[in-house]
Amino acid sequence: MKMDSLNAETGSTGAEDSSESDEIQETKKMSTRDIGIRFAKRAALFFLGYAICYLNFSLILPLLTICTLVWFETQDKNKMRKISSKSKVSSFRKKDLLKVVDELPSWVTFPDRERAEWLNEIIIQIWPSICLYIVKLCRTKLQTKIKKKFDSFRFEEIDFGKSPPKIDGVKVYNRSITKDSIIIDFDVYYDGDCDIHFSMSGAQIGRIKDFQVGAELRLVLKPLMIKMPIIGGIQIFFLNTPDINFELDGISGIPGFSYFIRQKIEERITKKLVFPNKITKRFSKSVEAAELKALEPAGVLRVHVFEAKDLERKDVTGKSDPYVILTVGAQECRTPVIKRELNPKWDYWCEFVILDPLGQHLHFKMFDQDDLNEDDFMGSGVIEIHHVVKEGENDKWFNLDNAKHGKIHLRFSWLGLSADREDLNAASVETKLLKVADISMGLLTIYLDTAQDLQRVKSKKPDPYALLTVGKKQQKSKVKKHTCDPMWEQGFSILVSNPQTDTLNLAIFDKGSDTKLGFLNYVIQDLFTAPDLQISKEEFSVGNGSGKIVLSLQLRILTNDQFELDDSDTESDNETVGTLSRNQSTRSSSKRHRTVSASSNASNSSPPPKSPTSPTNPTFGDLIEEELAKESSVLSNNSPVRSSSFRVKHELGQMELTLQYSAPRQKLIVTVHKLINIPLKDPSNIPDPYVKLKLTAPGTHRIKNKTKVIMDNCDPVFEETFEYLISNSDLPNYKLVLTVKSKKVFNSYIVGQVILNLKNFQHLEDAYRDWYDLSQAEDSD
Repeated sequence: MKMDSLNAETGSTGAEDSSESDEIQETKKMSTRDIGIRFAKRAALFFLGYAICYLNFSLILPLLTICTLVWFETQDKNKMRKISSKSKVSSFRKKDLLKVVDELPSWVTFPDRERAEWLNEIIIQIWPSICLYIVKLCRTKLQTKIKKKFDSFRFEEIDFGKSPPKIDGVKVYNRSITKDSIIIDFDVYYDGDCDIHFSMSGAQIGRIKDFQVGAELRLVLKPLMIKMPIIGGIQIFFLNTPDINFELDGISGIPGFSYFIRQKIEERITKKLVFPNKITKRFSKSVEAAELKALEPAGVLRVHVFEAKDLERKDVTGKSDPYVILTVGAQECRTPVIKRELNPKWDYWCEFVILDPLGQHLHFKMFDQDDLNEDDFMGSGVIEIHHVVKEGENDKWFNLDNAKHGKIHLRFSWLGLSADREDLNAASVETKLLKVADISMGLLTIYLDTAQDLQRVKSKKPDPYALLTVGKKQQKSKVKKHTCDPMWEQGFSILVSNPQTDTLNLAIFDKGSDTKLGFLNYVIQDLFTAPDLQISKEEFSVGNGSGKIVLSLQLRILTNDQFELDDSDTESDNETVGTLSRNQSTRSSSKRHRTVSASSNASNSSPPPKSPTSPTNPTFGDLIEEELAKESSVLSNNSPVRSSSFRVKHELGQMELTLQYSAPRQKLIVTVHKLINIPLKDPSNIPDPYVKLKLTAPGTHRIKNKTKVIMDNCDPVFEETFEYLISNSDLPNYKLVLTVKSKKVFNSYIVGQVILNLKNFQHLEDAYRDWYDLSQAEDSD
């Protein structure tokens, strides 16, 4: 056996050697032929030059011949170089090529970015001064933040090294994009030789090294003036949160310390420089501070974190406790934690105010919650917002980056800003259809200018700051030290759930004593009477004293271009339970293959007549026969309802249901209205019915619900609604089983069952209300 395998190996090796030798011989033949062709070309050129000289032609012609020879040589070398490059690239995998492309400088990848080495030369010269400023910042504000959790923490030595940050690419926006301003974006990277030592309780415990930062810095020069200094002021900020990486040595024994340090550094940078926070400087006194410091949002990004699947197992139990953190600039939202689940469904909605859709990105990171240690990273991703703006809506599955496997299902909507009060109607209808808490209808932009004559605290000047609240959303201004006349000059933007009912609550506090120095309650609806829904630098009284505050307010209505307002959406709010679609009307029974007893809505539904066994209506037998005779046909094979045969129709009773699928909410809504004609087997033992609902699909968990129990009733009325979170693409895979039971202490039993295959329903975006016959139980409960 060994000999046979050895012979086989020897034979295969010999075959390989022979094939290799054939290839070598073929290559030699090709190279010999190429050499012959080249020699022939050059001999012909030399012969041509000799002939020209022999015939006494101009000397320019021999020179032309020599130049032609040189050109041929150059072309051959370039061709060989291209062939060699293609040969090397062809050996790369797709993943390797994409990695190489990602690591290229932005001025190579993007044609609108330019290289700016002259800026790097300037940075080299001012780097020592920048280092001194950062060292001072670390020893004061950053160290103070860390000391709140680790009291004995101290930075011992801070050295940012001699390698300064580098500007990788520069982009200047043209006039068609900017208005009365110049916008410049810089790709800034730092990968220096910094060395930062720190201690706790006087003992050095570690150091930070290999500090890396990557960010996109925006510089805005505005407004442009017709007199010196031409540019009225400057804004500097990061469009997105910088990417920060570093290594910590010597502190592996302190759980979560690395994460805490990183968090505090990011928090400090975010509060100082990440939009909507920015550094501003006026160059001319004729320029109002509001022109530089007030916010100018472009729109609102609405995000629906729907679900994820096939996530990594991070816990010892083989499960994970996933949650997602979403950020746009300094704005952050966090989903709830789903315990012990690898295919979680969050159904979480959030909104972000967007300054520049072209430059800003949505970043998301998924973590596994760990109560004892640092939360485990499960994957991340980046969404370019301008794609959402272009499409209006976006509903996609995204693969998790930096993870072995896993996907997340996200849905986006781009909401524009309108100063037309009439758009409030469409926004109101859309939010009612979504039925999601804290979804916004408007955006309130606030410019907090100044306050005057604030009261003193114990005869001392206070350290005032303002707290602005609309509903559950709250923002805080900067603290101004030792003054009764603070000049905040700070802009804010707050999403408003309902501009017709919400109020802006502004309270001024002293930081040291938490004493309330003044307050203002402004009804947002008052802006409807203001021109263009805004007021500018209006003075308001705060509290009972002489204190005043100066504010500018602007209200904008959120508009969704993808949302179409139908006439039926403008009807009264007294809608049928479970009717959540934008189009409230239901389709005709002919389109649905319904029975004649079905109706289009709750108000005119006529239930089938009741059976003679019902204790409340004992004389309707003739009416049942008449109704059966009027029916044109039994439900077709394509009907979504599995009903009993014609002869036993209505024998077990009937159930009235409303089904509907809300695409904006990605939810199936089932309303159980009532039951009729439940058989009365024993007049002394009237049924106590209830309905048990079970939603199933292959490869998913069963979802179970049940209605309340109605005592002693053959015709119970429930009017209960149940909602199920299901993506539109998965809806046809589900089956809804409704089992009617009678709950008795010693003798509970199944009355009947209705099984609905959702793949057979074609237009569930409209309310689908109908009667269904109960049949014998087919699906085990």
